[in-house]
Amino acid sequence: MSATALTNIGSLITNDETLGDGILGLIKDAALVFEGDQISWVGPAARVPVTDQQIDLAGRAVLPGFVDSHAHLMFAGERSAEFAARMAGGQYEPGGIRSTVAKTRGASDGELESNLLRLVDELHRCGITTFETKSGYGLTTVDETRALKIANRLTPETTFLG
Repeated sequence: MSATALTNIGSLITNDETLGDGILGLIKDAALVFEGDQISWVGPAARVPVTDQQIDLAGRAVLPGFVDSHAHLMFAGERSAEFAARMAGGQYEPGGIRSTVAKTRGASDGELESNLLRLVDELHRCGITTFETKSGYGLTTVDETRALKIANRLTPETTFLG
């Protein structure tokens, strides 16, 4: 397996006090080596091992990804108009969870997949690398099972909440 080094890291946060300064385990002028999807070495750039490839990060910071432990990503429709109405003093009842349940049940698998992938992309763009995809908008065994089957194909971790 080939190894790749990320070099010229201005600040590397390891979250390991034994690897760097303070509780963040901060290493200035750092490097990081990974093989496949595993980090195999971190430390000062001056001691980076020989690798097959190097990527210069031009002094940028590297830090662990954020975690979202409660992400309901399996749904259809959106409720922005309802939110705006509520902010203007309107009622919750005309929309609410019932409208999301109805739209989710009525959506095709392709529509649910497309929405899920869009939301996963949005999480990644926000720096969230670890998340759990929860069901919860089907509210029947059949609809929850359908949602989880779709989510299991496209995301690494799912939880039944029906």
